[in-house]
Amino acid sequence: MFGTVHVWISSEQVAHDLLAKRATIYSDRPTIPNLPDNRTSGEYLALLGRTETWKRQRRLCSHLMHTSALSSLHGYPSLERDRFLHQMAADPPSYLEWVEQFTSRTVSRLAWGTPHPAQVLRHTTFGLLETISPSGALPNILSFLRHVPAWASPWKKKEGARKALEERLFRANVGFVEERVGRGEAGGSFIRTVMEEGGDVDEARRVVGLMAIAGALTIGSPIQSYLLAVCHYPEWQRKLQDEIDGVLGGGCPQWEDRERLPTLRAVVKEVIRWRPPVPTGIPHAVEKDDVYNGYFIPAGATIHALEWGITRDETMYPDPEAFNPGRWLDSAYPTYREPLTQYPNLAGFSQFGFGRRTCQGIPIVEQDLFLAMGGLAWAFDICKKRDPATGRDMFVHWNDYTPLLIAKPTKFPFDAHPRSDDKMARVRERYEVARALEEREREEAEGYEFADLGPEGVVDDDVSRQSGGVFQVEEDKGGVGEAKQFDAEEESDPDVPGLLYRGSSASSEGSWPETEWEYGRWGSGSAPCVVSLDGGVAGEWKADGLGVKGKHEPEVRVLDIPGSWRWD
Repeated sequence: MFGTVHVWISSEQVAHDLLAKRATIYSDRPTIPNLPDNRTSGEYLALLGRTETWKRQRRLCSHLMHTSALSSLHGYPSLERDRFLHQMAADPPSYLEWVEQFTSRTVSRLAWGTPHPAQVLRHTTFGLLETISPSGALPNILSFLRHVPAWASPWKKKEGARKALEERLFRANVGFVEERVGRGEAGGSFIRTVMEEGGDVDEARRVVGLMAIAGALTIGSPIQSYLLAVCHYPEWQRKLQDEIDGVLGGGCPQWEDRERLPTLRAVVKEVIRWRPPVPTGIPHAVEKDDVYNGYFIPAGATIHALEWGITRDETMYPDPEAFNPGRWLDSAYPTYREPLTQYPNLAGFSQFGFGRRTCQGIPIVEQDLFLAMGGLAWAFDICKKRDPATGRDMFVHWNDYTPLLIAKPTKFPFDAHPRSDDKMARVRERYEVARALEEREREEAEGYEFADLGPEGVVDDDVSRQSGGVFQVEEDKGGVGEAKQFDAEEESDPDVPGLLYRGSSASSEGSWPETEWEYGRWGSGSAPCVVSLDGGVAGEWKADGLGVKGKHEPEVRVLDIPGSWRWD
């Protein structure tokens, strides 16, 4: 393919034979044309070549993950799950936004002990995904375009602006943790662990940044796929609810309950198998000529473990297109393992890579998905939405996913019916606990300002608390929002989607940012507007529950990020 040898593997056994058993020569990464220093820069661990830097960073990543896992990830996934359920109860149609907030805020807490960098992290992260995806940037298809000079390359301009913003974000986050550690007020985080152990903070900044990027990019996909699965297979939602209700006696699943909830663990694993988040896998590169079963593989070849094909192997996964968590629970299936207090789990699952390139973040993924899917099943009956005009179920797609390296289902309609008033009261109660903690965090952080990333704008996942804002949504006792204009001095406290910022009302999507602060800036008008984080500008906006509605698209669009952000 364009002068490069590609080897596609759709057999898990072959993938293990090459990528795990022959890992000494199959653990390199190919060069990404649109990010040509990916193998050597030390910026992104998952994309690094098999170098001494990669080995050192991999050990650090493993250590940080193990340390946080022993602390049950500091309770952050449970805290953010409670917030997520409240948002889903208030405004189910905005589920894309709520899922992305849940995943990005959780990894932000784990990385830096605070959720507040999450919004900018989401945007710089999506920009990186575009940069490295074959369908995201033309040089990744036409590799000769990598030689176009930066002044003439729109892709290099865009990536340069994105990277500069990301660098300032990561440095500001580390500075925040340093100050909090010095005052004895830092929450648990990867960076705090490095500082307390006297590690190399500069290298940790890059490693921890990559860990946050990976979590923000990938974990949302299975949660969205779970919603899609239960729309098509409601019987498995009922089985899951029966297990949760029977075992927990009405309680919401917590991480400590995992040994008693094998069906929930099976649902988590089957969602990932049924709709792999990275269907083409992340490619390896072979460093030396090799021969496998008579097939010659030249040095430098790109090796793809095709996860979609691997999970469609009928000998291992009978009826592979069906969503069937029972394949992990019934001894009649080849995937069954005992004891069910331990299995199924995600350790060693092919979806997390092979050999020395296995994902280090499984503890985060497993806990996030267990809590999110378990909480959704406990709180709601998810079903296809009824068309009020015809009374029939509205169409829900089967397999319409986004085209980038990490795939997510495009938006689809569904209803999330609360299972009982008591459960909704508990959701509200648990949310109030989470919200009270966040209020204390805001007060403790008062007076500290992140790096000024530009001359205008404020970014916050709770727009009602922004100074200089323009719109707010006020919540009445019934949980229905009413949108209105407000002055900078006014405040209320619902969680609403969208970024609020000044100085832009017209889209400038036709032009590329050439400086850091222009990255993602919309136009140069003076009228304010609300920007929804799932991709649209709320022009014809209205309030629906706690959500600000407008022109919505199913992806977080990189160009929708304001030119700056800060805390107030």
